[in-house]
Amino acid sequence: MQILTFNKTQVIINNKFNFMKKFAFLILAFITMFLNSCKDEPTTYEGDPYLHFNKEVKGEAIVKSGTGSTTVNIEFGTVIPLSGAAQVKLVVDKTVSTAVEGTDFQIVNQDLTVAAGQATAQFQVKLLEATATVDPKLIVFRLQSASVANTTFAQTYTLTYNKACPAAAFFGNGIFKNTVANYNAPNTNYTIQDLGVVSGVGTMKVVGFKGLGSDLTLKYNPETFVITVPDQYMEVDSNGGQEWVKNASDGSKSTFNACTRILKLRVEYYVKSTAGTTIGTFGDYDELFVGQ
Repeated sequence: MQILTFNKTQVIINNKFNFMKKFAFLILAFITMFLNSCKDEPTTYEGDPYLHFNKEVKGEAIVKSGTGSTTVNIEFGTVIPLSGAAQVKLVVDKTVSTAVEGTDFQIVNQDLTVAAGQATAQFQVKLLEATATVDPKLIVFRLQSASVANTTFAQTYTLTYNKACPAAAFFGNGIFKNTVANYNAPNTNYTIQDLGVVSGVGTMKVVGFKGLGSDLTLKYNPETFVITVPDQYMEVDSNGGQEWVKNASDGSKSTFNACTRILKLRVEYYVKSTAGTTIGTFGDYDELFVGQ
């Protein structure tokens, strides 16, 4: 009896165990199906194509002295490819633009046909040197189409441009006054030397600007006139560290204008330990040099 009872108990236990396994499996299967049903299914946009400017909605350009003009591409697109060809027009918002169409610039392909299946295209705008000025001019563009509606975003493209002389004209007699100064005393004259252009990258130096009379080295693009400030040692900090300088942390660009002979630097002064670890910053500052 004891053996039978034992065997019966064993059978009952096995049956309960099998039932629990099946029950656990059912619960697991339910949870799996529930989780799968909660997953985001890929959605396909099936609405209108809608028209907008692509990428950036602001741009900058320069018209070099002696070139006659500079052509700028302005890209636009639709939310989805067009199902049929459509005409799109680039128009000027005269209420806010300071440049005048036909006098300061020309839209090369003002009425553009975008083919079926396309989602992007571009207009070309020619900026004229004859009326370009050193002070920036502003053009605000909008998109129009009789068959494609506009989106609620990226509906204006703002182009700022100015005239620029050849990079070599910037250096002139080499004498510049530091009219906005944070590192040294203001209204100090410095010599800025051009060290030439190699593989499209120019180098200039502000003689004696750094601590102990050493030179501040700057890299420049002779086409865009954008300045890059290499990470470089300035002098010993009063707390025993080392003062260094580099490009501004806020993303602002340093530039120079060869026509006006103005160099605008936006830099960050910061502190490193003698082991080379950054331990603090003074923040971003402006330095402005004007040719004399």
